[in-house]
Amino acid sequence: MPDHNDPSHQREGSLLLTLLALFIFASPLTLWWANDNSPWLLPYLLWLLVIGIAAWLSRRYHRHDL
Repeated sequence: MPDHNDPSHQREGSLLLTLLALFIFASPLTLWWANDNSPWLLPYLLWLLVIGIAAWLSRRYHRHDL
């Protein structure tokens, strides 16, 4: 059974979340969600996804190291 309190796992989760946010908001993928034909709430939904993953990681590790 994996140890969820290991600091290296906490850093990996934070790093992966940061890379996901950079991929969504600072890559050529931005052209897709910032397109005029996309719904106006798509950027807010993408931010909600990032915030939801951060909340899930925070609850998973039960620490404030994120």
